[in-house]
Amino acid sequence: MNLLNKLLGKKDPPPAKAAAVPVPVPAPAAPVDPEAAALQNGDTPGNGSELPGNATALGKKGLLKRFESNIRRKVDSYVDNKADELLDDATRRAEEFRQETLDAVRDQAMELLDVTEKRIDEKMVEIEQMLEKRLEAELKMRLRAMFWTLAFVLIMALVSLGYVWFKQQSGLQNANSPAAETAK
Repeated sequence: MNLLNKLLGKKDPPPAKAAAVPVPVPAPAAPVDPEAAALQNGDTPGNGSELPGNATALGKKGLLKRFESNIRRKVDSYVDNKADELLDDATRRAEEFRQETLDAVRDQAMELLDVTEKRIDEKMVEIEQMLEKRLEAELKMRLRAMFWTLAFVLIMALVSLGYVWFKQQSGLQNANSPAAETAK
């Protein structure tokens, strides 16, 4: 900027005094415990900072401290009891949910098992019917085969009987046969 002012022939304005801007300093956090504050400041009990007029203040501090610790103990006990109750309730509900889920799964499994057993029973009945039909067909075939075998045996017996009868009637009985020799 100075170079530009010199080129244009302007004179530099006198430097203004810098205004002192206060830098904000963070205030130290006030300790909750007055005894801790006294310890931070370097006051320790017994170093002469206690004054006779301060005796009641220290007594009040002890009374407040006991009251605070008593309340804190009761609150902690209440919170612990509530947490135990909530945990017991959550455990009970989780157990109930688990049991309900197991029962539902068991019921569904039984239904699927029943459906499967029903289908197996239907297939068994179907297979038994098919086997029954095949057995009946095989029995019919065997009975036909036996009938025709018996028919052919009877026909052959009749033919043989007719041949023997015809032979005896015609006198063509063999001369070398044992029946012919006994007849002589």
